[in-house]
Amino acid sequence: MTTEEKIHQQLATNPIILYMKGIPANPQCGFSAKAVGILNGLKVPFA
Repeated sequence: MTTEEKIHQQLATNPIILYMKGIPANPQCGFSAKAVGILNGLKVPFA
């Protein structure tokens, strides 16, 4: 499976995907932490 095919498969399964540094419970950079905080605050499901 190519990278493009993998991304298309992920998007078909999850409308919002956050490719981030770290994991949602422990973001490893400021941008990741802010993005997770916003999505969680709005109760938007993401992968």
